[in-house]
Amino acid sequence: MRLRGIGPEVLLLCFLVVGAAAFALGRRTARARRVRSNIDYFTGLDHLVNDRFDRATEVFSRLAKDSREAEIQFALGSLMRRRGEVDRAIAIHTELAAHREAGIREQATLALGLDYMSAGLMDRAEEKLRSLLGSATYRSAALEKLAWVHEQQRDWRGALDIWRELPPEDQREHAPVAAHYCCELAEAALLTGDLEGARAQIAAARVHDPASARTTILAARLACAAGEPAKAVDLYAQALAKSRAIHDAFIGEANSVLGPHATDLAQRLRERPPLDETGAGEPARFRCDQCGVSSVTWHWRCPGCRSYDSLQSVNNRAL
Repeated sequence: MRLRGIGPEVLLLCFLVVGAAAFALGRRTARARRVRSNIDYFTGLDHLVNDRFDRATEVFSRLAKDSREAEIQFALGSLMRRRGEVDRAIAIHTELAAHREAGIREQATLALGLDYMSAGLMDRAEEKLRSLLGSATYRSAALEKLAWVHEQQRDWRGALDIWRELPPEDQREHAPVAAHYCCELAEAALLTGDLEGARAQIAAARVHDPASARTTILAARLACAAGEPAKAVDLYAQALAKSRAIHDAFIGEANSVLGPHATDLAQRLRERPPLDETGAGEPARFRCDQCGVSSVTWHWRCPGCRSYDSLQSVNNRAL
């Protein structure tokens, strides 16, 4: 049917113009939504970086409702975990673990492992993390977190097994940590009177980290237990001369276990005092040189940032 006075060419042109206008308007609206989404996203990140968790949660929750973008879901899940709302984080990451893209499924599996770790469900965390050992992208992160799971359970042999799973270059980087695992096993053996077991673990620790002060301290304890006081004096002198922190932490123990031979140790230390001789005679106080956590007791691993061998003596210095 032909409209009076309007030819088909004119109608076709009108349809094209209307279609083009609608397309342009749709693109402008979509672009505006994307710009608004980006503004909200970076606003949420700003709140997160500045520890405004409540406001960050509000922004990301709104974005999550308006968008199915995985990165926003992951941001919201991580934020929920940090706020202690682990159940909500688990729900978000469980949904993402069913995503059609393999990369997102693997990332969600790692996030679920972290969620379960935060909830103290170490068996579930281990299950999720072990499922990623075949992942080219997340294997390294999974191994790191698995080691933490074994440490929390004081399963030092399991932690050593995880260390052996690392690539050779990572094994060399984390060799001092493996030495600490061996030292934990040596301490347990000494407590039960298993001197041969302790000796084997000390030898293994020395292979991983020949300069380990902890290994030398344990070797001194072993020498005392084996009735070799002269050897114990020598070993304590080596360890306590390494630093003021080690001296402050273990001089009381050394004097106690050496008994009458403590005078020999004192003479050795006068000949070779600790490297950073400061604050002699002050009560032992320590601070982590990585995160700044202070303590009046010695820890081989910082209770704050979990760095090994990071505590330093702060005698005569304000905490």
